Amino acid sequence: MILLDTNVLIDIDNFEFDPGEVHAASVLSRAELEFGVRRAPRVADREARRARLAQLDGRFAWLLFDLAASRGYGTVAAGAAGTGVRLRGKDALLAGQAYSLGCAIMTSNTADFAPFRKMVTIVEPTPR
Repeated sequence: MILLDTNVLIDIDNFEFDPGEVHAASVLSRAELEFGVRRAPRVADREARRARLAQLDGRFAWLLFDLAASRGYGTVAAGAAGTGVRLRGKDALLAGQAYSLGCAIMTSNTADFAPFRKMVTIVEPTPR
């Protein structure tokens, strides 16, 4: 399984996906997308984002952030914190969830997940 980062979900139609792979999405990303809908400056942008989110709701059974994910977060955040890098909280939570599931993360911003590379496999999406 590959957990898709929020930036991949936003631009999902711009990427090729291997049909032999299982792709999943976290409720953490859904929360970010919901925030994006609500903070859009124009009504037209809000409606477009709301429609995109509805499409994603139909495509994914959002993975919940559970007790195992919270333990995974503690593990990857502590491991990355020991390197002295500044951690981004949302990325650390998603990395922890992927760690708990034993899966990779697909992101367009691999540098954001660099602190977790020793514990979680990071892959880039293939553009169409």
